[in-house]
Amino acid sequence: MKRAALIAAALVLAMALLAGCGGGNTGSVKDTGSDNKAPSNKKGDIAMVTSGSLGDTGIFDSGNEGLTKSAKEFGLNYKVLEGKEDPSLYYDLLMTAAKDYKLVFVNPGYQFEKALGDIASKFPDTIFVYADGESPIQAPNIVSVGYKENEGSYLAGVMAGQLTSRTQLKGINPQKVVGLVGAMDIPVINNFIVGFKQGVKAVDPQVEVKVLFAGSFDDPAKGKELTLSLYDQGADIVYDVASKTGDGVILAAKEKGKYAIGVDTDKSPMAPENVTGSMLKNVGVSFYDTVKMWKEGSLKSGQTVKFGLKDKGVELLFDSYMKNFIPKDILDAVNKAQEDIIQGKITVDEVKK
Repeated sequence: MKRAALIAAALVLAMALLAGCGGGNTGSVKDTGSDNKAPSNKKGDIAMVTSGSLGDTGIFDSGNEGLTKSAKEFGLNYKVLEGKEDPSLYYDLLMTAAKDYKLVFVNPGYQFEKALGDIASKFPDTIFVYADGESPIQAPNIVSVGYKENEGSYLAGVMAGQLTSRTQLKGINPQKVVGLVGAMDIPVINNFIVGFKQGVKAVDPQVEVKVLFAGSFDDPAKGKELTLSLYDQGADIVYDVASKTGDGVILAAKEKGKYAIGVDTDKSPMAPENVTGSMLKNVGVSFYDTVKMWKEGSLKSGQTVKFGLKDKGVELLFDSYMKNFIPKDILDAVNKAQEDIIQGKITVDEVKK
């Protein structure tokens, strides 16, 4: 009898282990440190749910950097839940974060709108941060964090408009044409485009701006193909507004000996002699500041916070090589435009998101 009881217990244990190992198509959940796991008996502090994966050298990596910094400085636990560009995972990942954490960053918010509309009302004690735009969902526990990409893109336009007429520089042709590769034809990308076009036209109304859309955030081959097409159409500098797809923009510039302006993070290491600057969307800065406001009690339910040039939510970055290569008067023109925007002397066009 004793032997039979032992066998039965072993079978129960084995079945439990097998059940625990089961699972379907799940996203990736990452702790950011050995002591960051949310306690089982209460909610953890902060989480970030992403539509894609870390390693994008863009909004996910930047957001993760800012939240990791805030977790360390404020003594918080923090977890990342990655959607891996699979919309079928988004609802469950957001639900998990809502159940387990007090402050949930939804990055980017517009890719989670359907799930957020359902889940936010079920967890009134959880604050959701709708990243990269203004939430269309009216709920007291949703805070929106947006960026003035149009302001940083205006500076990119000033730089491109100036460079395309400098035929004394290697790789610049006589045609007054600049290009832009956008990931998709959606409001957040179009906000970059309107600012860029306005900056170009402020320098020279005769410069033509050609825009092509890749239809994807994660297709470098398509980005390269479109950029080569723009170079063939007379462009000598192309603005990358396409996340990982934009890696192809930089590769095309390097291959053709032309120029590109990067986006989100510093892209100059990919092609130091071809990237004239990078328009940074400092998601990490905005996320850190949002956590700080939350800790201080100044984060108001339902509010929208926009980060622009004034608060370094966006900026146009040049590396030291390009500062030596680009004529000083062009850098001066970019810096002057930045000051004029910050001081309210220039109002940059905007696409509502």
